[in-house]
Amino acid sequence: NRSWHYRAIIGKLNFIEKSTRPDIAYATHQCARFSQEPKESHAKAIVHLVRYLQYTSDQGLILDPKKDVALECFADADFSGNWNKITAPHDPSTAKSRTGYIIQYAACPLLWASKLQTQIALSTTEAEYIALSSALREVIPIIELLREMKSKSIDVFTTSPKIYCKAFEDNSGALEL
Repeated sequence: NRSWHYRAIIGKLNFIEKSTRPDIAYATHQCARFSQEPKESHAKAIVHLVRYLQYTSDQGLILDPKKDVALECFADADFSGNWNKITAPHDPSTAKSRTGYIIQYAACPLLWASKLQTQIALSTTEAEYIALSSALREVIPIIELLREMKSKSIDVFTTSPKIYCKAFEDNSGALEL
């Protein structure tokens, strides 16, 4: 048995996830939730995740900019995905939904996240709307940055005549709102 520091590994996984591997965002976040008192099962999950990274070390993000694709935002939510009837009375976070989104520019990922929502959604529509709202709050500064770059004559891939963002969401209720 080798000894290693759980929190240090979580920090390294967070760095890898935020810089080049959005595919491990959910697993990294789930493991990070137990940094205070990790159990043997959490250590096994870390080992499994590290083995996955070793096995897929030749894979990662492929950046192939497409001039005809503007800013795009893909958002989704998992309505109360961690709900557990047994632990719910002691852990209200099991009732929280998870937000996931990726923001792309010229078909290349810029920003992504997988995180628990801060409030408890009462419906799938509400959880999806919260996810879309969270993602679009990240898009606004990117749009402003692109506008500023364009105003300073910096070559920016944009769809003429203006900069905009397409938002993708799979819940018709959230889109209606």
